[in-house]
Amino acid sequence: MQDHAFREWLVRKSWAQGVRYSKVVACLLPLGALAVHARLIAGDWHSLPPGFAWLLAWQISAELFFIAVILADRWWPQLRGREWPLNAACAGAVALATWLCIVDGRMRSDLSIYAAGLTFVAAVMCTPRPVRMPMYVLSFLALSIAAGLQRGDSAAVLVALANPFCVVVLCVELDKLTYARSVELYNETMRAEAERARADKVLYNVLPAPIADELKRDGKVSAIKFENMGVLFADIAGFTSFSRALPPDALVLVLNDIFSSFDELVERHALEKIKTIGDAYMVVSNQRVDSLAQLALDMGEALRRYNRGNGTQLGMRIGMHAGPAVAGVIGVKRFLYDVWGDTVNVASRMESTGAPGAIHVTEAVYQQVREKFECSPREGLDIKGSGPMATYWLRGPLLAAEGRQQAAA
Repeated sequence: MQDHAFREWLVRKSWAQGVRYSKVVACLLPLGALAVHARLIAGDWHSLPPGFAWLLAWQISAELFFIAVILADRWWPQLRGREWPLNAACAGAVALATWLCIVDGRMRSDLSIYAAGLTFVAAVMCTPRPVRMPMYVLSFLALSIAAGLQRGDSAAVLVALANPFCVVVLCVELDKLTYARSVELYNETMRAEAERARADKVLYNVLPAPIADELKRDGKVSAIKFENMGVLFADIAGFTSFSRALPPDALVLVLNDIFSSFDELVERHALEKIKTIGDAYMVVSNQRVDSLAQLALDMGEALRRYNRGNGTQLGMRIGMHAGPAVAGVIGVKRFLYDVWGDTVNVASRMESTGAPGAIHVTEAVYQQVREKFECSPREGLDIKGSGPMATYWLRGPLLAAEGRQQAAA
């Protein structure tokens, strides 16, 4: 697997792990150096081991190397998704481990730092391209040359190279294992993300995005009161008698076609569909009542297009009201986002007392949309639960009405 997405994911993962380990080593290395050079600190210059200068130089170089990795990650975050910094860090770690093995270990049996350095590269800093195996081979060749120069005797050289050879073979196999595990982890991660995306898609289709995010974050949803929420109810007039002549599957197809077109309009106007109850459709807006008015007009046009395309004569009553309302989620299973309050009740009354093909709105809606939409007053009505109310018919956009008046003149 060498697709671009996997390679970028692997580089970012390996670089992040390398930076994390670099922070640990950068903190521990000075402590180890102090322990090694305790005699120097105590002033015992005569008991310094051979090659002390090389060892000190290596310790300083290693500390600077790990600090450089940390600073590069902090100051140049764009390096996190690129391969060459990761490859360079791997080469630096292998070179440091090889250098220490030559100048300090002098090919002795204690190869702990050499093994730690190479296994760090093999197990942590996994690269998309197989550049680490050549590094192991070059490291072993460097040790072989050093052993030959230091020991001379063939048998002694072979003995000295036995442990480094085992370390290199181990790292080669560990490299393969690390890469295979990275492929498995990537595939599992992609599958998990795909499943989460599908679950999120279902959740965001059921609940508004802010509500869904709150539910995912907190496991519950707090009710919210809105001072001015626009509520729209739409109902297909005469649908009960119309449905008697249809088989159940055809009835479902009719509702699905009509309501799917409504769903597209709701999405286009950035409003919130609440629910459908039979042939009734409910939408709310907590900010833009004028967008809700335009949606009502577009829904009427969508139903007229459906009638023309299918030879039907369906009509629709639409009612709107705006005012205080409370919104929230009911229950803990099969979540339902709903809106409550007298505003909802009045909007429902506007729909039920309206006329097929008309949009019936209250005074509150009229005051908020009259600068953009043409409305005509309706005779006073006695609304159940609210008493006498002044209501209006929403006719269309105001500019369109002015254009018709100018054409008539």
